[in-house]
Amino acid sequence: MDNASSSFAFAKEPIRHNLVVFQGGEGALQVLLPLVDVIPEARLNSVIYYHRQDDVQESYNLIKDLEPTMPREYILKGVVSAALGQEMCSRNQLKIAQQFFQLVGGSASEFDTIPGKQCMASFFLLEQFDDALIYLNSFKSYFYNDDTFNYAQAKAATGNTSEGEEEFLLIQSEKMKNDYI
Repeated sequence: MDNASSSFAFAKEPIRHNLVVFQGGEGALQVLLPLVDVIPEARLNSVIYYHRQDDVQESYNLIKDLEPTMPREYILKGVVSAALGQEMCSRNQLKIAQQFFQLVGGSASEFDTIPGKQCMASFFLLEQFDDALIYLNSFKSYFYNDDTFNYAQAKAATGNTSEGEEEFLLIQSEKMKNDYI
């Protein structure tokens, strides 16, 4: 048994990393943070962990110096920039987020994918709701039970208040229902 376990010693850290990811972030601070400079995905997963914990500043601190090279990195940097922009009421930060999203959504490899269309719906951040709805309508059926899908807000903002209200009433999250915004 010692021989078998020692043959996998080289993979100990990636296995621990993956266990945290597959267990929904359980143990993230103890496992992921020490691996941030060892396993590239550990940084991204740490950013996601902090974002899910509503710790926008920590997620921003981890990603601010990352130079994105892949669509998921651009998207994550855009998500964090958008969250920071909303938290700080910074139009500049929202514009930066929208630029990251546009780079992905406008790329030939991503424009016809759901993540690419989600990125193009970032017109929402610039309060260009009619443009956002073009993209939101194209993948709405994939997010029917997703409370974070901004369809209701876009509908209401374009004057379709009855459709917006119907969508708002589908929200299940108590946190979202109790948020006055």
